[in-house]
Amino acid sequence: MGDPADLAGQFPARLRGHGPRRAEDTFSPLPAQELNGTKKTERHQEKDGLTVDQFSRRGFLRTTVALGGLSAAGLLTACSPSSGGGSADGGKVVRTQLSWLKTVTFAGFYIAEEQGYFKEEGLSAPLLAGGPNIPDAVSVVTAGGADVALVDFGALIKARESEADLVAIGAVFQESPGGFVSLASNPVRTAKDLVGKRIGLSPGAEVMVEAILKINKLPVRYERVPVGAGTTALTKGDCDVMACYVTAQPLALEQQGVRVVSVTQGQLGMPDYALVMAVKRADLAADRARFVGYLRAVIRGYRHNLKDPALGTKLAVEKYGKDLGLDPAAARRENEVQAALIRGAAGDRGLGSIDPDRLAGPVYAGLRARGVSTLPPVSSVLDTSLAKEALVG
Repeated sequence: MGDPADLAGQFPARLRGHGPRRAEDTFSPLPAQELNGTKKTERHQEKDGLTVDQFSRRGFLRTTVALGGLSAAGLLTACSPSSGGGSADGGKVVRTQLSWLKTVTFAGFYIAEEQGYFKEEGLSAPLLAGGPNIPDAVSVVTAGGADVALVDFGALIKARESEADLVAIGAVFQESPGGFVSLASNPVRTAKDLVGKRIGLSPGAEVMVEAILKINKLPVRYERVPVGAGTTALTKGDCDVMACYVTAQPLALEQQGVRVVSVTQGQLGMPDYALVMAVKRADLAADRARFVGYLRAVIRGYRHNLKDPALGTKLAVEKYGKDLGLDPAAARRENEVQAALIRGAAGDRGLGSIDPDRLAGPVYAGLRARGVSTLPPVSSVLDTSLAKEALVG
């Protein structure tokens, strides 16, 4: 995504509630990759060390937290009933800490609530919005403020260094929406096309580019062009290609009538899961059935959304994200585009699941290329049994 630092500490008018939001304003950042690194020069050759992930919400947090809002302590004390507690109607509670604001990204959760899928599992399932002033999901769950964190494996593995014993039980996105957008007149379709290009990147974004080039055994040679939150650097010709979410910036350009080509990081040889559902191992051991029911309801919600994207869009625009001023047409388009990422190669039969071989293979390879030197055994960070049971049920 673009660099929110260009906002100079304040949101554009659309983000303050004045008028409908454009696609680039309402993207749903995925959780941060927690990677170590060193500062780079503008013209990049291969060097030691990697910087933080391009597709990170932490940079956004750093530049907007001064705007005020809930503190971490305030958030945690304001959350729903404690883990495993009962709801008002006697059901069990599973609180989900979302990774961003309540946009159409989370349509499956909205549908699961509105269609009674959570209720059928005997659950109350509050959705806790993320955002610029909300702590990362891992911190919220480990502090007891929620039961499920929507994260990525980089954040999940990093949390282990702080003795946060979380385990993944499934994933909303089979493919990460992180990728690149270029003009159709000068397209980037392969990793090789990135070599020598002027690439629009926000601070720390080099890690994604360099990891992709390394995985493809290509020279790490390109020019970094600092960019803002919008897409003007690309349309004005300041850069040849921009890092993006394929569910955000390309759609904003499409709305403007600009012909573009977008490609995901997975299509460039570095696949990853996104919106991974992670829980505390102790909570899972104490009440496994609660999380099986939760996962079954979420899978049903997203399966419904794939068949009827109009409903998920309507719920995002008119109810759950009503205060965000979401543009209905843009939200519908985003929901359509994200469908392929939610399905992935496995299609509906693997909805919500995580393939341990894929995680141990290309996903872990991508983490290594991004500078994660110590990767735990897959069995220690993933429990596939819940998704298997949920998909059968």
